Amino acid sequence: MSTNTEVLNLITAYLSESYTNSDTSVVPKKHDLTFGNTVKKIPHAVILYIDMRKSRNILYDATDFWSIKIHKAFLRSVIHCIEKGDGHFRSFNGDGLLAFFIGDNAASKAVRAAMEIKGFVLEMNKILNNNEKKSIDFGIGIAQGKVLVAKSGKSGDDQTKQDLVWIGVAVYVAVELSELGNSPYNIWISHNVRKSIGEEKYLNVCSRNGKSKWYKTNMDLKSTANNYEVRYTSWYFNV
Repeated sequence: MSTNTEVLNLITAYLSESYTNSDTSVVPKKHDLTFGNTVKKIPHAVILYIDMRKSRNILYDATDFWSIKIHKAFLRSVIHCIEKGDGHFRSFNGDGLLAFFIGDNAASKAVRAAMEIKGFVLEMNKILNNNEKKSIDFGIGIAQGKVLVAKSGKSGDDQTKQDLVWIGVAVYVAVELSELGNSPYNIWISHNVRKSIGEEKYLNVCSRNGKSKWYKTNMDLKSTANNYEVRYTSWYFNV
């Protein structure tokens, strides 16, 4: 175990040494980075963050292993939808999940993944209701922009003490937008994601009688400027 002095020296080095960054065209994994002074930069990524609502209530409501069952089923369906859309699942923290989409049509793929996730959750809720359990609710936030990636924690062979940190305004916007999501308006996207989708079929599917199924509002987000334009929808895809 390190001494206080050794850790203080490391902290001083972290805060005083120069860092360099290099662009990457892939979403890094833990073994792709070291604890050195190099940071990976994804010049443009679409970030999807999903958060289960009131998971504590599920725990209180659960009997036997129902809480574990629900979390496992939720996580598996989310990962399936992300990977189906060529996304990259990178972080799971209790009932919150972080994923990245890069490359062509990344925004459309992320939005479609979000809508398919809702379809899976609705199917899960049918099973839960039949077993007299509370329904799952969730919020999804999607934003896009530059992301910096660094390895953090404690160096060495113990992988449980290290992870990647994902830094960027778009990451924080996605998290904030996810906090706004509740049934029936579970999916929230930033204005630049809406522009990236444009008139692609993923947006056209979400219209009826020529009227967009995306509702527009302006929010004062902590992670960006005031009066920030966002869109939200109740739309989803059946699975």
